[in-house]
Amino acid sequence: MCLALLLVSGHVAPSQTLNVPPRPVGAPTGIQFTNIITPMSLTERENWIYAQVISGNVPNFLRQLLPITVSATINGTPHTATYYAAPDYLAIGSDADYFLEPMTPILAQRLCDRLGCTPPTRKMSNQIWTNASVKLAPQPIPPSADMITVPVFAYHNSLVWTQRMSYTNSYPLGALTAGDKKDVVISTLIYSNLHTGVPSPVVIYGWHYQTGVPIQPLYNGHESTYADYSHGVRLVQNVMTVDGSPNTVTNVLTNPNLAALLSDEGPSEGTTSSGVILLPRYTVAAMAPAIITHPRSQSILPGASAVFTSLAVGDAPLGYLWQSNGISLAGATNASLIISNAQIVNAANYSVLATNPAGSASSRPAWLRIKTNIHPTLFADNFDADSSANWNLFWGAANGIPDYTADWAFDHGAIPYTFNGLTSLIPPAPNSPDGSSRAIRFSANKNDLTAATAAVNIYPKGQTFSNNFALKFDLWINYPGNAGGINSTGSTEFAACGINHTGTEVNWSTTSASASDGIWFSTDGDGGAANDYRAWLGNSSGPPTDLTGTAASGLVASNHSASVFQTLFPTSRFETAGAPGKSWIEVELRQTNNTVIWLLDGTIVAQRTNSSAWRSGKIMLAYMDPFASIGNPPQYGFGLFDNVRVEDLTPTFHFTSAAVLTNGQTQLIFSGVPGQPYNIEASTNFLSWQTIGAVTGAATSVTFTDPAATNFPWRFYRAKQAP
Repeated sequence: MCLALLLVSGHVAPSQTLNVPPRPVGAPTGIQFTNIITPMSLTERENWIYAQVISGNVPNFLRQLLPITVSATINGTPHTATYYAAPDYLAIGSDADYFLEPMTPILAQRLCDRLGCTPPTRKMSNQIWTNASVKLAPQPIPPSADMITVPVFAYHNSLVWTQRMSYTNSYPLGALTAGDKKDVVISTLIYSNLHTGVPSPVVIYGWHYQTGVPIQPLYNGHESTYADYSHGVRLVQNVMTVDGSPNTVTNVLTNPNLAALLSDEGPSEGTTSSGVILLPRYTVAAMAPAIITHPRSQSILPGASAVFTSLAVGDAPLGYLWQSNGISLAGATNASLIISNAQIVNAANYSVLATNPAGSASSRPAWLRIKTNIHPTLFADNFDADSSANWNLFWGAANGIPDYTADWAFDHGAIPYTFNGLTSLIPPAPNSPDGSSRAIRFSANKNDLTAATAAVNIYPKGQTFSNNFALKFDLWINYPGNAGGINSTGSTEFAACGINHTGTEVNWSTTSASASDGIWFSTDGDGGAANDYRAWLGNSSGPPTDLTGTAASGLVASNHSASVFQTLFPTSRFETAGAPGKSWIEVELRQTNNTVIWLLDGTIVAQRTNSSAWRSGKIMLAYMDPFASIGNPPQYGFGLFDNVRVEDLTPTFHFTSAAVLTNGQTQLIFSGVPGQPYNIEASTNFLSWQTIGAVTGAATSVTFTDPAATNFPWRFYRAKQAP
């Protein structure tokens, strides 16, 4: 239903509201939404429109429906009726930034069915214009092939927006408005008097001049898959009153004793003189589910909760079934899956299957990682705010002209990307909370028309690291085109990270630098290079050395086709098998006891002894395009870095986390010096301590469970080095 409907003494309540959820925090604005849907096919675009409306991304001013009261004497009997119409045409976005969305009658009818509404008739369109407080002058655009494209939709929307804003002082948003669009209408012409070659038409009418004369007479010459910039869908509540009693628009239009209240159609439209419309709706085919929002990967501490969500569109009723590593979870049949008090046993890939009588659709899997290998933090930046003052930036370009972007605190929440031809929005990073969508965004070789290799590096100010430490961050590499960059050019670009830098050089894949430094590694996102995974070593008197071969680089392999990368980055989660693009991954670059280790999603992909002079220094984040060709489309080639931190790996012993399991037992995660034994002690009062077990430090964290915890209302724990 589209209404909060209250019946009192047989009368419809005076206030009617569109029954859609509250607008989600972070939902795309009108301008953002036009950017998202511009490259889409018609089918995908209308799936997204449907998803936005049913999830509540509708301006607040459209939610309050307005009464239209009409009268007619039919067969000698006077009748009065009241129906409720939206104050303007259906829009996506907020009051401050909305987009009046043209759509096909198929989608219009589907939304009306979902919301308990109907499009108007020709007569209702006239009635609404007559009652409108704001009568805008139509603003036609010269006809062209582009009038059915989103850029033209957006241009016309901006014209109407400017026009409507000039009335807001006298008539705020929410006042009944007309003259800005043609109506997609209900008519007998949907099924009669058909044009040759148009067996299933859209019927349009209206777009009244301020004199009340419509630009568009009733017309059914376009196919039902047609929608141009001038088309609008005004939602009218199906429930109405006739002579003070509840009724529906559908019933009135099919009743020869009432139809003339809402319809002026007659023999010329293929019906009787009474105005009856025997089938007052468009015929729509069954709609199988389609996944719009996929669950996102998350990395959390033991004992924390993870919430996986998905948004699917399709005919009701929609069913959901969540799976863990492909195995169905009993009782997990909601649109969201909540895992409370998560433990190591919950670490898995989670996906959802959406079903209805017309078919099914599966989401891409999202992984849940339980962080047990946590160490003291030496430095951190989550880029939620502009922290550019805390970093030094260097750039390089083959032609000596800066050609990079570094967008601090970049909000990627409404940034689209394509995955196997379908559009999604970039989700929060694995180590970010729900709703947090800011990162630092880099691009290179994109800002001008001159094709030249280019790069950008950043180093934190006043931060140097030595001995045992780890650089960790979340990484997203975006590229144009499909898997492997197919259907695009210049798609192969690299993200890089390094340690032990001086912080005074730009490090990139150049052959002409006078100096370079540090130890660093790079990967592309689309698997488009001969060496997709690379290891580099600085040279204080020249360009960096691209280390090749396993012995020199420590890499397990260098091409994405290697089995280790095919397993690490499978097509279930990554568009290009073996390459980490178009999905968040966790990156770690570790230095321990003079050994350098590079890990992607927890898997070692490079390891070697550091025999160089680069033993301590600054960390580096970098992005580079080592090929002169400019990515096309250029806006889809970039890298995102988020949740950057440096952790101290100096051997020590401490508890990294504690959690109460569902059975009441206590689980402790302990980190200690590898090989060193420790005693675990417990107390209820901090005075009397009892040894309850022993653990031995290891290279990774150790788990200890206290089964006796169920016998105490509370218990305290400590670890002591064993003799």
